[in-house]
Amino acid sequence: MTAAQKPRAHSRSKISGVDVFCYRAALSTVPRIRKNIGVEVLDISPGGARIEVNESLKEGETVTVEVKDYATGESFRAQGEVRWAGMRKGPAGTVHYLGLQFRDIYTPVDRRERFTGAGRDEAASQTPRASLVRPSSGGSEKRVASRFILDDYVVTCIRPQGLSPGGLKRNSARQLLDLSLTGAQLSVFEMIEPSETVSFTLHVQKFSESLQIPSRVRWCRPESNVAGGYYLVGLQFTHLTPDVKKKIEFFRKWFSSAGKK
Repeated sequence: MTAAQKPRAHSRSKISGVDVFCYRAALSTVPRIRKNIGVEVLDISPGGARIEVNESLKEGETVTVEVKDYATGESFRAQGEVRWAGMRKGPAGTVHYLGLQFRDIYTPVDRRERFTGAGRDEAASQTPRASLVRPSSGGSEKRVASRFILDDYVVTCIRPQGLSPGGLKRNSARQLLDLSLTGAQLSVFEMIEPSETVSFTLHVQKFSESLQIPSRVRWCRPESNVAGGYYLVGLQFTHLTPDVKKKIEFFRKWFSSAGKK
């Protein structure tokens, strides 16, 4: 039985009225502007999708996909592994397609269901954007690394016990407020206890680059200036590889300069 023939854990369904953006994992450690190879989402489920693309891919490749509702602007974002790939001849030439198994889903649970299955017809909740005013740390904190703000990103914060009823990882992150070589400040959906360890992942859309960094919570407090019961959390990175340090420094220079415009 081939990968394409194995029984699926989730039923898949058609989805219309969306644009698809699909990006291969970068082979270089130097960030580069991403190239969209997505053409159409053929079907999708909570566990994966079948996608038409304009390039040939191989089984095992890592792919990032974004499905965007062009009527509302809402989107579903995930990274996954190509489980199988195929091609056929069409009227306009060769058509490539693949079966993608989601590995990391970056869209919060309350927003992803309208794209992937159950609850798709329900209106997704509209979340106000957090103010970028940083809370006082309660003392004369001296940071050893300058912090900066990014745009066009997807952020996740996964707690070890953070699994949804369906067994998928639950993303606690709502918004990235700033980033540095030593840590990050996030807006999150739930209280996270100080000293708790989490997996912090940042995907920078412009360069199709992902950073996955083990982190420890230094502090967490209610986000008083935004309604909805959200929290602010300060993360300290516990381990950075040289490649990750290089990418963070690249992002700092890019997003802090006028050249990014």
